[in-house]
Amino acid sequence: METSILTSKGQLLIPRRLRKKYGIEAGVKVIFEETDAGVVIRPINEDYFKTFRGILSATGKLKAEMRAWKEEEKKLEDRKLNLHKSLKRK
Repeated sequence: METSILTSKGQLLIPRRLRKKYGIEAGVKVIFEETDAGVVIRPINEDYFKTFRGILSATGKLKAEMRAWKEEEKKLEDRKLNLHKSLKRK
């Protein structure tokens, strides 16, 4: 298990072994995905887009995915708002 230190500017160094393994090179965009276990960092590459394959099928997956995404976004915004309010009170 590798570790990294967050800089004062919010930057992290991703260890070389992990960058090579997951194809994260200079200029590659990454996505930060919140999970119950923590934050997952994934490159936005061809494999990332393959996860969306079939989402527009007639099964209604898109609607369910969008609903789940909106719920997650609402939870995140609520957490940010609550944190902001609690910091303001101090």
